[in-house]
Amino acid sequence: RPQFDADQGAKAVENAGGVIEMHHGSHAEKVVYINLVENKTLEPDEDDQRFIVDGWAAGKFGLDVPKFLIAAAATVEMLGGPKKAKIVIPSISPAQIAEALQGRGWDAEIVTDASMAGQLVDVRPEGILKCVDGRGSDNTRMGGPKMPGGIYAIAHNRGVTSIEGLKQITK
Repeated sequence: RPQFDADQGAKAVENAGGVIEMHHGSHAEKVVYINLVENKTLEPDEDDQRFIVDGWAAGKFGLDVPKFLIAAAATVEMLGGPKKAKIVIPSISPAQIAEALQGRGWDAEIVTDASMAGQLVDVRPEGILKCVDGRGSDNTRMGGPKMPGGIYAIAHNRGVTSIEGLKQITK
């Protein structure tokens, strides 16, 4: 529990240069928008109320995004809000990805999952996190996800430089 009340919290936020807003009216939200489009948000509309959760922002603060979204859902439920969500995703299409690669001189084509039948496999929980490298391996647990640099890329992006840190990512 916080060691301060609402007024003390508001004063501390203001003293630190933050803004306090006062809402008017009653909750009448009809839907929850979960926005995953980075650096974008939706504006409130008093005449057509909706809850707005910028899920992408949780990652900016180092929060676990799914846990953040579940906490947001719990808050909506406690307020008696709707159990109806619209999830807003980035609108990049496969064609845009192909076009971007073609702009770099690549020969890029779009293929369907049906055309890859027999080659696409389910990711297995016991599969290793592997680099995107297409070479063969002496490891038979290839059913894990593929990422550029594998676990070392994750370590680099997190600023992990120690063996202990690498072990923690591996767990």
